[in-house]
Amino acid sequence: MDESAAIAKAVPLLTQGPKLFVLDARNRVERRYLLDWLHTSLAEGGPDREINWVSLPISDERARLRLKELIRKLDADPDTTVIPVRIAWRIPNFEKGRALQKRHALFGDPRMPGSFRARTILLRNKRRAHCLTGQPATISDLRQRFAQQNAVEVQSDDEHEFAGFVVRQAGLVLDIEERGLRGRRYKVPRFVADGLRTSPKFRAAMTELAADLDKPETALYEEASKYMKELIARPSAFFIDMKAKLDRFMLSQGYEDKVVFKKSELARLRKTMRDHPTLLLFTHKTYIDGVTPTDLAYQNDLPMVHVFGGINLDFFGLGFVLRRAGTIFIRRSFENNPVYKLVLRHYVSYLLEKRFPMTWAFEGTRSRLGKLMPPRYGLLKYVMDSANVNDIKNVHIIPVVTSFDLIRDVEEYASEQTGRAKKAESLSWFIGYLRSLREPMGKVYVDFGKPVVIKQAPEPNDRIGLSKIAFEVAVEANRATPLTLTSLMCLSLLGTAPRAMTADELRAVINFFVEWAQERKIRFSEDLTRQNLEGIQKVVDTLVNSGLFMRYDQGSTTVYAIQPEKHPLASYYRNSIIHHFLDKAIIELSLLKARENKDNVPKDVFWAETERLRDLFKFEFFYPPKKEYRKNLKAELTRACADWEMKLDKGGVLLKSLTNRFQPLIGHAVFLPFVESYTVVLDILSRLEPGQAIDKKTCVEEALKEGRQAYLLRRITSEASIGKILFENGFKMATSQGLTGETTDETIMKRKALLRKFRALSRRMEKSRLEVLNLADKIFD
Repeated sequence: MDESAAIAKAVPLLTQGPKLFVLDARNRVERRYLLDWLHTSLAEGGPDREINWVSLPISDERARLRLKELIRKLDADPDTTVIPVRIAWRIPNFEKGRALQKRHALFGDPRMPGSFRARTILLRNKRRAHCLTGQPATISDLRQRFAQQNAVEVQSDDEHEFAGFVVRQAGLVLDIEERGLRGRRYKVPRFVADGLRTSPKFRAAMTELAADLDKPETALYEEASKYMKELIARPSAFFIDMKAKLDRFMLSQGYEDKVVFKKSELARLRKTMRDHPTLLLFTHKTYIDGVTPTDLAYQNDLPMVHVFGGINLDFFGLGFVLRRAGTIFIRRSFENNPVYKLVLRHYVSYLLEKRFPMTWAFEGTRSRLGKLMPPRYGLLKYVMDSANVNDIKNVHIIPVVTSFDLIRDVEEYASEQTGRAKKAESLSWFIGYLRSLREPMGKVYVDFGKPVVIKQAPEPNDRIGLSKIAFEVAVEANRATPLTLTSLMCLSLLGTAPRAMTADELRAVINFFVEWAQERKIRFSEDLTRQNLEGIQKVVDTLVNSGLFMRYDQGSTTVYAIQPEKHPLASYYRNSIIHHFLDKAIIELSLLKARENKDNVPKDVFWAETERLRDLFKFEFFYPPKKEYRKNLKAELTRACADWEMKLDKGGVLLKSLTNRFQPLIGHAVFLPFVESYTVVLDILSRLEPGQAIDKKTCVEEALKEGRQAYLLRRITSEASIGKILFENGFKMATSQGLTGETTDETIMKRKALLRKFRALSRRMEKSRLEVLNLADKIFD
């Protein structure tokens, strides 16, 4: 819109009744320019026409507003129309590439020029100053709105409160007009602290808390002001652009520039964010997957997404930028700080009510194993409590899954799982991390899960209701996780290790899994389509050059393998997709169990084993309820073999025939690391003498040593089975079976019995691996 169009739009507003112009001017140059513009905009015209105006630096939240003149002018005819006006300073050609220049960082945001700079711009090009008129309202309408939104008793400073309300309303309507010029990516909350302090609900909560703590309210408000300064993000266009540039820098260092996602999902996301309070909960595998929601929002002109981050990232330099780009830094622990909790809860409620989208890591921390970690309830609880207390309905929770061909952090995770301490974050660490991203690592894929709609938030004490929400989000996140070439190749090569696979074998098994996924409507990346052969080869080359895969092409055919020392890294990528194969893997292992146990009814053995495996590994995977679980297994059996019930009933050689219908078998590839790590834990527990006990921490420390020894003795097949989290979950499993605590003769017997069962399960998995290799030999010979 050019300036003449803006003038034409303003003319109808200036034709009737008394008016008060509220000038959002940060300096004398802006004020003079706006006054001149208003003179030329009046329908009656004339530079000498008197204008009723007041000037305040509304858009400068750092400025201290002097409201005395505004208070005086608001005490006028109630039919006086209040009309806010502002200058939107434009950057030449900025909309094309949205690229900030070095001079912008040096001299400041040209959209917020100081007096000297503004005067220089006007002398060179007046078209860069775009005058905006906000939606007008009469004083009586504003007073009525103020009374409705601030239903509190009249105080001595009520007129000052009303003037502050008018200022905030003027800023908001001007922001709306400016977004029409600049884009929705700059939709940010304004005057949040003032809005909270004047909120009746916040005031009532503070009064109640003061009574509970037996402290004066003034002291609590002082404390709350400190926490507001710490918590509340203060986003501005300049830092939003700067953060967007940092996001692009991180995502494009070693990855291809284009993030792969479906345009149809973006359209759905846009509608949801417009119509409902929206939470984008992302799965967390690396430091940079947290930037994909904000990067996609910025690049596609969606409203700015507030990011919840740990206070550990609020260090010098980075914290300053991120807070001004919409990051909300949260303390790791604040259970014993009621004022902090109250401020956080009302701040979150404010963002929900105003439909500002929020995002955080659903798991609370980066997944060190590749698979989805158990959710952390902290932030989710506070958001749900805020929605419940303030009766905010239809909150839409959208899982965001970011997948990578390669992840730089995986080497760090493998090191941590052997017991090494995690490095502390700092500015020098962050710079080093960015440098580590320079090596080619393939593509980044983003997928959005089906929204989990919370029509009515659960009560604050409803732990079960909260856990159901978290479970639904986890299930949808897993469904949205795509199969990628990296993850499928790792699954396949780890499944045949230590044997390599020929290129033909690997291609055949990848094609099988893609067709298998298509039939089950499982997502997979575009790299896996048959038409994208060039793209597949490019990814394979990246994986080989990174050292994750070994390619040997000096013989008669090309073969691929994973070196033993790289198994922990490859296991990470495999783990990211094994939930898709869980039903298939459980069926395979249960069929092998039924084939072994010839003295009992095969059907009974099979179904008992499916339940036992579900129970043993309940700390590793998200299972549906038992009825749905069995229904899913039956559906998978039917897809593989229409007469599976008959074969399961009769047993004998028909069980082997049924097993072959599930080739290539992958039960060993899915479960082996968990079985071997649990075996190490059970072995430690089985050696305890009566009266002895071991806690989880000590058991894990011992397991790290024993696991290494077991690998050297080849009692376990891979270093991927050695890891702190694996051993911790093994200890949890033993606890759930009643096998921890003080040792007795009875617990020793039970521990050894379960240990024998796990060793039998390991042997069964070896049989599964050998059957796959035998099939490959038959087919490709």
